[in-house]
Amino acid sequence: MPDPEVEVPPDPRVVAEVREHKGRFGEPAVRWLSLGQLVRTAQEVATATVFARFADKRDVMGTAPAGIYALTPQQHKEPVRVDFTADTGDGFSATFAIARLLTSGQSTDPSEADLGPADLLVLGGDEVYPVASAEAYQRRFTSVFRAARLCYPQFVNPKTPLHGPPVLALPGNHDWYDGLSSFRRTFCESWTRMTDTVDPAGLTPVGCYEPDEATKERETAGGWTTIQSRSYFAIRVHPKWWIWGVDSQLNAPIDPGQLAYFDAAKDKVEPDHGVVLCTSTPSWLEAEGESPPDFERESPLSTMVNFRRRYLGQPEDRRLRMIVTGDKHHYARYAALEQQPTETKSAAGDNLSWIPGPELVTCGGGGAFTSPTHHLKSRLSVPWGRQKQDAARPVTRYEQCTVYPSEHESKRMRRDIWKMGLHNGPGLPAVIGALVTCVFWTVAGRPLNDVVRWPSIIACLVLAGLTYSYALTGIRGRQRGRSWAFRLIKVGIAALAHTAVHLLGIAVVAWVVWEFHGSGRPAWLLLAYLPFVVFGTLVFTLYLIVSDWFGYHETEAFASTRSTKYKSLLRLTFSDDRVSVDVIGLDQVPSASHPKTRVTETKLEPRLIDHFEVGRTDDEPGPATSGAEPLSVDVVGDTEGIGENA
Repeated sequence: MPDPEVEVPPDPRVVAEVREHKGRFGEPAVRWLSLGQLVRTAQEVATATVFARFADKRDVMGTAPAGIYALTPQQHKEPVRVDFTADTGDGFSATFAIARLLTSGQSTDPSEADLGPADLLVLGGDEVYPVASAEAYQRRFTSVFRAARLCYPQFVNPKTPLHGPPVLALPGNHDWYDGLSSFRRTFCESWTRMTDTVDPAGLTPVGCYEPDEATKERETAGGWTTIQSRSYFAIRVHPKWWIWGVDSQLNAPIDPGQLAYFDAAKDKVEPDHGVVLCTSTPSWLEAEGESPPDFERESPLSTMVNFRRRYLGQPEDRRLRMIVTGDKHHYARYAALEQQPTETKSAAGDNLSWIPGPELVTCGGGGAFTSPTHHLKSRLSVPWGRQKQDAARPVTRYEQCTVYPSEHESKRMRRDIWKMGLHNGPGLPAVIGALVTCVFWTVAGRPLNDVVRWPSIIACLVLAGLTYSYALTGIRGRQRGRSWAFRLIKVGIAALAHTAVHLLGIAVVAWVVWEFHGSGRPAWLLLAYLPFVVFGTLVFTLYLIVSDWFGYHETEAFASTRSTKYKSLLRLTFSDDRVSVDVIGLDQVPSASHPKTRVTETKLEPRLIDHFEVGRTDDEPGPATSGAEPLSVDVVGDTEGIGENA
């Protein structure tokens, strides 16, 4: 192991990899609420949504080889380490810090030597922001990860110096915004250069299980070796442990090619094996609270529930031990409070036997802005069981165990929302100021002729329309079962309140102008623009903060902060009987924005956020982490989801 005291300066190639033409070292964090970014994001989302409905790239990838992978041979006995992170490729400093942790394997104990990179890296979605493209992947992902690898030359394998350990990636919604084209180019083209061999079990060897000569033929992404041929995967990481990654596109049903792939992978999984499932979104948040959601329409949760039941083994599907995802840029874990009902009879002849529900983990702290945790519910009611005719759907209760940042820290981060105008550029404040000024001219500028007045009246209508549209996109009914009319009323109240604050300030200023300067001074009306830029921005910021108090617009509010705090990743150690999970967190990310900055000058201070273990079988459970006693299982009425075949 390397001496932690030895200074390892960045390789000169690092600067060439990530320097921008303006002399800046790496890309800045995305300005999510800048005017240009809002327009571009809206265009890409609309285009991707329409495109996904009529041209599913997963069908095209179904023509690629359907490799099912093995990281270790069947006789392997040593523990295997797998790192997981998600939501990378935003600001350089945060992504670079996580990439360094993944490359160095730095311990949370300063007295311990670095572990080096894991045997496998799994990326849980949204590898690049704001919108996927070949250039964005190069500038925000591959060059940053390659730079991190070159910073630690002691971990480079001399036999395959250009190829690090293997990487498997799931696409998130931002990866899908270009139709998955750039994702495929980055992660899914190794198969075009080689013919994969298979072992006696019919699995494709990768990583240390694969000969160095075969590894050299593969493509790389940021110095990690790409192995997958599709946007989903199944890999045996240990003789008795699997990791499956499911691509749900933009919350769409799972495509037939993918279903056939996992049907084949299911035949490789033995009854006593354990499976860790990776998804691109925490669909279980649909089950917040004590009452379970219904499955009257297809949703990400209904798709996951039905996929689990059909493709992880009938009838008890006990092999699924943990589900890991990103999408939300924080860490959160839910553990089952009780045993889970299944459809088989127990030894005593009862109609239901009992197995533990899978651990539910969100870890999206790979570099994007930090998401809040104070809106997460303390309890979930996940309807895992299958409903039969004239029967009720069994429900498993979950309890929140650990979140990062903590609820208190998350609420404190709301203070940074006040700096929205400073963090996101002048475009949006300028437009808000222009709209408010035009409304002010309409109220206070009676001498102005109709040439100015009519555009001002139109601006009034635009302001009201924008506040309503923005409220519509961010407000959703927290209480299931509410009618569309109820939700429409809530949106209307929010929009009217937002507009009313603008109009109140405008009326006060108009009264002052009338009272002290009269209506014949158009010059005063023109000078109102700059103050109204500040005023309009503060009103919009106040709207975001108040909305967050009620649990709405939390994504937009925290995206405006561009926060680099509280980044995280998972270190999973697979042994024969269990998987041990260490959650590594970075409270602060050191700035690395200067080309001559040495790695030793930007020290990382990782700390252990959470630790838990998950047993492979029911006879070997991990240690209790929630401290809760087993509860009786509630069974609630429900209808069968229309995603039954998804």
